[in-house]
Amino acid sequence: MVLALRSMSAQAQFIGGSSFTGKDSLVATWSGKGPAASIGFAVLGMNPPALPNLGGVVQLVLRSTTACHWATPDYRWTLIPNTEAQADGLCQVLYYRTFQANEHPPYRFRWFVTVPYDIRTYVISNVSGVDVASNNGGNGVALTAYGVATTKVGDYLMGFYANLASAGWTPPPNMGIAVKNDYAYGGPVNFPNLATQAWAYPAAPTGNKVAVSDRPSDWVADLVAFRPLYRISPQASGDINPGPVYNGCKGKVALSSGAGTFRSSCVKTTSFCQCRDTTSIANTCITANPSGGSVGLQGTGTDVELVSCF
Repeated sequence: MVLALRSMSAQAQFIGGSSFTGKDSLVATWSGKGPAASIGFAVLGMNPPALPNLGGVVQLVLRSTTACHWATPDYRWTLIPNTEAQADGLCQVLYYRTFQANEHPPYRFRWFVTVPYDIRTYVISNVSGVDVASNNGGNGVALTAYGVATTKVGDYLMGFYANLASAGWTPPPNMGIAVKNDYAYGGPVNFPNLATQAWAYPAAPTGNKVAVSDRPSDWVADLVAFRPLYRISPQASGDINPGPVYNGCKGKVALSSGAGTFRSSCVKTTSFCQCRDTTSIANTCITANPSGGSVGLQGTGTDVELVSCF
């Protein structure tokens, strides 16, 4: 697929499907025990994804200290450098791909030893590849993804965290929750999981991104900066936007008793709509399936929600 540059800016974002909640989004998960697994992205109703400018991230988490080092991705996927994170009896590694026309899932990943595994797949838009990444592992309640020095204005950040014991998560400051645990949607069976997102507009060090779990255990963490697909104008140093945001069909809605509706002619029954709480990024925002001209929201009290549909 040839992607032509255009003058308007479009920010990168995680895509969680039409019922994105920020807590239990439609991220696909494969869990089990074995030396390999075949995966796809059909959870979004696209197999393979059929929207332009989409990339995929595969998060492989294994109940092993060293098995991620020997893991081999499907030939169409590329290891994200410096994302092999290790702890005692736990490891994580990430892969990336820009989707092309006429792909034919499933994708086969191998690690050659029989161990419990969780594989999570994420779809993100408007990125042109990986800029820089970091890895870390340890034990305790503070999961520290080491900061990176971004080289492009408008890099899109995602933090990937997993441990052996936690059910509750607090995201890093200035990062929004992309997805956590997802148990109600067939989420990870073996390892509690948190993924976070933000845009770091300046090309500069991001600082460490520390997530907090509700109980101590062994953990792994990766921070990945993706290059933006389109040029984004520089903004004030340190200006970080915890997203998701989409340049197009978007608006703000003030809730009443935890409910509200975003109304716009740009909302279609086929739209992907998602939202985030602008009052407190730790608060959940849930979108209903959109109808023609509107999409319902559920959140916290009288908080203000930022809604985007595409």
